[in-house]
Amino acid sequence: MIRRSTNRRPESDELSTEMSPLSPGLYVHVPFCTVRCSYCDFHVAGYRAAIAERYVDALLVEADLVAESGLSPRTIFIGGGTPSALPVGAWGRMLEGLSSRFGGGSLTEWTVEANPGTIDEEKARIALAAGVNRVSTGAQTFDPQGLKVLGREHGPEVVEGAHALLRDAGFRRLSLDLIIGWPGQTVRSVETDLAQVARIDPDHISLYHLSYEKGTALERRRELGRVTPLGDDAVIAIARRALGGLRSAGYTRYEVSNLCRPRQESLHNLNYWQRGTYRGIGSGAASFDGVRRFKNRPDVGAYLRAEGRPEQVEVEEIGAQTALEELLFLSLRLSVGLDLSEFRERAGVALADVCRSSLAELLGERLVELGPSHLRATERGFEVLDAVILRLWEDCQRIARIRECR
Repeated sequence: MIRRSTNRRPESDELSTEMSPLSPGLYVHVPFCTVRCSYCDFHVAGYRAAIAERYVDALLVEADLVAESGLSPRTIFIGGGTPSALPVGAWGRMLEGLSSRFGGGSLTEWTVEANPGTIDEEKARIALAAGVNRVSTGAQTFDPQGLKVLGREHGPEVVEGAHALLRDAGFRRLSLDLIIGWPGQTVRSVETDLAQVARIDPDHISLYHLSYEKGTALERRRELGRVTPLGDDAVIAIARRALGGLRSAGYTRYEVSNLCRPRQESLHNLNYWQRGTYRGIGSGAASFDGVRRFKNRPDVGAYLRAEGRPEQVEVEEIGAQTALEELLFLSLRLSVGLDLSEFRERAGVALADVCRSSLAELLGERLVELGPSHLRATERGFEVLDAVILRLWEDCQRIARIRECR
């Protein structure tokens, strides 16, 4: 028998009800970096000012075509790469150009990523004037050894100065990225990070676990035995201390890797996790229209040659089974969890019927909790979320087999 939890989560754990609908989003990719971080497997390119200027030209031509299609985004997110590495002229042209095309009344959130060492007063002023209302900076850690391991250019003191500069410029929504689990990290270094977070006081924290991605400098060093990854127990202890400290400071975990002050969730990212639609512009940028996924070819040279009409690659039609699987694994990333009625509507069968055995096991292990309307991962479940989702997903394959037999 599957028992449901009747405990309601505290109100502070609930997402803002006025966030919906969040679609469509607009993602703008700026691939340039002055130095590639050791853990990075994103589509990035070495920074050259002349290429960056031409890239912005092509980006705005593509933006014209997207605007002409009628896109009116609720959110914009400019990521990279390092958008703030652009020279000030290109930075201004890009932001002002995007504002003139997409800065209408439907836009509620506009985020730009900035490296603490490449944002300055002039760039902050230009961004605010264009309509940017949220800035995300990549601290990753405040431990000097950790910054060296991760290949970061900035020193630990630069982040605090960047946030002070942004607040003085008029930004009220600031996010900070941290990475945990890097080689050599200790619980003591987490205390250093928590102390600096308290000094900076951002309203949003992204707390990522380090992963060793194929082709990265850090993975090559691991293969050569030059770095030793932390064991699972050490990473869990570090994560628990980081999460505990952030909760004590007033942050609420609303997604497996993201925490915020009340009502300061990243709306753009929530749109992704809720399977909303989005359009990507720029080299390597991905799009989803509700039925089809595709991305622009991740090649800066090809993007420049295409003059705003990039080749679309990795085109995928999203069928009913894939949509159901995405609903499962994306929803369980969120603290609100999986909407059981939405699952039943899409699947034609209740989750408790198709996943009876795995649900009973996960509930018994206290990795999930089942309420009247949602299935949620517990804090323990979040620690092994991939395994939780895999067990449910394997049961969900039965739905596809049932459909094939009809």
